[in-house]
Order: sequence, then structure tokens, then C-alpha cells
Amino acid sequence: MNNILFICALAEEKAALTETLSSMLKQHIISAPLQLHLEQYQQQHLNIYVCESGMGNVNAGVKLALILASVEIQQIVLIGVGGALTSTLEIGEMVISDGVIQHDYYSSLTQGDYLMRPGELILEPDQAQQYDPIMRSQVSELDLSQLQHPQVKVRYGLIASGCEFVGTAARKQHIHRQCQNALLVDMEACAIAQVANQHTVPFVIAKTVSDKLHSDGSIGSDFSSFLSNASRNAAIIAGLIIDKASTQHK
Repeated sequence: MNNILFICALAEEKAALTETLSSMLKQHIISAPLQLHLEQYQQQHLNIYVCESGMGNVNAGVKLALILASVEIQQIVLIGVGGALTSTLEIGEMVISDGVIQHDYYSSLTQGDYLMRPGELILEPDQAQQYDPIMRSQVSELDLSQLQHPQVKVRYGLIASGCEFVGTAARKQHIHRQCQNALLVDMEACAIAQVANQHTVPFVIAKTVSDKLHSDGSIGSDFSSFLSNASRNAAIIAGLIIDKASTQHK
């Protein structure tokens, strides 16, 4: 493994990551109209590429596809922040994906709503029998099963994703039940998972909790207040991923 791509949706997430890296080697202009710039760093014998995609799965999917058409990438890592879907998660804790499920891509039939993998279609309830809507990564050289850090608690589990900033506890609880007890929700992971799998490139989603299930104020205020701290924790975990990749690369 030589080339790792880190994707961040927000400028705060990207800034927290790049502050931990050595000086930038080069900036690649992938698409001028889309203002898609790919920053290249070198660290511990690895080429580290960093992209700010913008919020949402359309931004993330389009920009990842363009990058993969231009640069050879062996591992994709989406880092940043997301919302807790369970009261067991606290602000600042990290969730690393063992799968991704898109909560707003489903077939609504008379008999009920059936979640699907993007690009697929369920027309009859019988088709949903034994159907698995979860997107899982290609097998990766990068083993992240034992990441630990004294400042950041790391959890492993399912991440829900869709075109929605989930701003109420009631909506979070619904997504948690709908999506096989997913731990966290974001707006980019489903697109990263889909495009990565289409290109047969391994992916991992590593998101820090920026807003709890039940907020003392509002979920929106939690997100705004804790975005910087959560982004810093995401950058800490990104550093562990780089160290792990470097060790396995030797």
C-alpha cells in the first residue's frame, strides 16, 4: 500500500487533519469547475492525499469518482464528524465502520419500506427476503481492528448515511431502528462506500461524534459547538491509521 486518500466533508475537518501532517508536497487540480483540489503529503513512506469534498453524498460521490479516475489509490478513508444514534455514544468518541447503510434509499411499498443498496431496486416484498442492504468494504491490507488511543474512545459498528442533517432525537431513534441498530449517522459515507466498491478500492469510515442522541440544548447547537473538538479527535485517529498503514507497508 502506497497511496491513501483521506476525504473530509468540511473545512474544519480537513484543517484538523492537515495540521498533523508534514509540509504539502503538491496540490493537484482534479477539476477546476468543481474547485476540486487534491493535496499530496508524504509521511512514513506513504503518499497521503487529502480532499475536502463538501457536505452531502452527491459532493462526496462525484469528487471521489473524479479522484479515482485521476490517481491510483489503494485505500480510502472518510474522516470527520457525525451524529450519535444511541445514548451509549458521547461527544468526541469515534466510530469506525464495519459497514454502511443508506437510510434514505428505499422502496416504499404498500407492505412497508425496504432499504436497498444504492443502484438496486426492490419491487415486491418477496425480493426483500434475505436481502442485505449493507455496503461492506473490499478486503483491505489495512487492519484497523485494534486502534486505541488514550484520549479517544474507539467503537466499531454500522454507520447510517443519507441526504439529511438529522436534527432531532426522534428522527435519530427512527434511523437507529430502521438501520439495524446503526451507531452513527452522517451525510457522505453511503456515497463513498458505493463509489469505492464500484472501483474495487477498500474504504473505511472513521467519524467522531459531534452531537449526542439527546442534547442538553439542541442537536444543531451541539454540532456547532463541538465541531472543532470532534474534528481534532478525528485527526488523531487519522494519525493512528497512517501509523498503522506505514507499519504494514514496511
